[in-house]
Amino acid sequence: MTEPAPAPAGTAPDASGIEPQARAPWRTAVLAGMASYLDAGTIVAVSASLTLWKSQFSLDAWQLGFLSAALTVCIGIGAIVGGRVGDRVGRKRVYSFDLLLYAFGLLWIVCAVVPAMLFVGVIIVGLAIGADVPTSITVVGETAPGKRRGRLVTFTQLLWGLGPLIVILVVLVSTGLGEWMPRIVFGHLLVLSLVTWLLRRKIGEPTAWKNARSVGATRETIGGLFRGRLLRNTLFILAFYTLLTIGTNFYGSFGLYALETVGGLPPAVALLLSLVTVPIILITVVVMMRPMDSAARRPIFIVGAIVQVAAWFLALVLPVGAGTLVIAFVTYGIGTTMAGEAHYKLWSQELFPTELRSTALGLSFGVARIASAVSLVFVPTLLASGLVGVSILMIVVTVGSGILGIVFMPRGRGESIEAIDARLRATS
Repeated sequence: MTEPAPAPAGTAPDASGIEPQARAPWRTAVLAGMASYLDAGTIVAVSASLTLWKSQFSLDAWQLGFLSAALTVCIGIGAIVGGRVGDRVGRKRVYSFDLLLYAFGLLWIVCAVVPAMLFVGVIIVGLAIGADVPTSITVVGETAPGKRRGRLVTFTQLLWGLGPLIVILVVLVSTGLGEWMPRIVFGHLLVLSLVTWLLRRKIGEPTAWKNARSVGATRETIGGLFRGRLLRNTLFILAFYTLLTIGTNFYGSFGLYALETVGGLPPAVALLLSLVTVPIILITVVVMMRPMDSAARRPIFIVGAIVQVAAWFLALVLPVGAGTLVIAFVTYGIGTTMAGEAHYKLWSQELFPTELRSTALGLSFGVARIASAVSLVFVPTLLASGLVGVSILMIVVTVGSGILGIVFMPRGRGESIEAIDARLRATS
């Protein structure tokens, strides 16, 4: 077999043949997982800033809707493009510049004095952070030891939960500062992105990708996802994550709105109650990290799938009000954490070979975000009539994602990336 191409300068393996990020997998997981923090934090930051932007820039309802939808759609487009580029030219080339582009977009938002600057900033930020997510998660999966991949990939969900929590706390602290609040919130994301970019420069290209390039595998086209055994894996991941994201995006984008409109709570009280679910979700992630590398992974998913469906049955049968919403949100938060994105990220590492892994993750991530953006258009109308319509929608998507996961989830665990590649290439 042809020898792998040499590693880039500064990232050469040591005498033991182990690349730096493989020797420090938790450091890699933190730095790469910051994509999840920035992704979730950005969505919440835009949502929390809309009311102030409306008065500051005299935005109408359509412009506010465009800002929110543009962010989601651009994250989707960025993920599709970034995932593909990550497989063709390398993960490092993507994460070496995308956070700089993200910071540039944030600068437009922080310094905005006219609406056009907001629109430009949101579009740039969405494209950049979208490109970062699939390549960064792939780096975690490809550099983690096989027997610890589950906990390391699941750890990125901890950062995904911390993003909204920190953003909401910054919002609460800076609310009294009026129009400076959004600038402070996005400024904190700007500083974090630049610090993360500087620290990531020491992360080298994963050996798995370099080996795939050395044998010409990285020339595989995106069409490879729709041939042979990979066709089933691709359709599964696309369907599962789309249904999952429609549910979680309602929860993230309209949870606060639902507490205010359906629950009848003042904005400040609704914001505080929305924080109740965050520590519970974070604790759930911590508890399930280690078991994700054991035989408990499948039971965790099954229990979570049942719990998230039960959350919305409760919303159907209990009296409409803020208390019912809080119960539904807390229960759903626990369920979707146990049967949601952590599994999706892990399955994306196990169901696709190195030359198509980032492409598959980016495609599914992008399609799901765009589909959820379309579905969110109808949520305010459903909420206007109470909880029935939204509860039925959530039951449909949670039942769908749960059944797909139970039937098609990978049964193996703990395989090395080399073993995964050999197995998938042999059956494709």
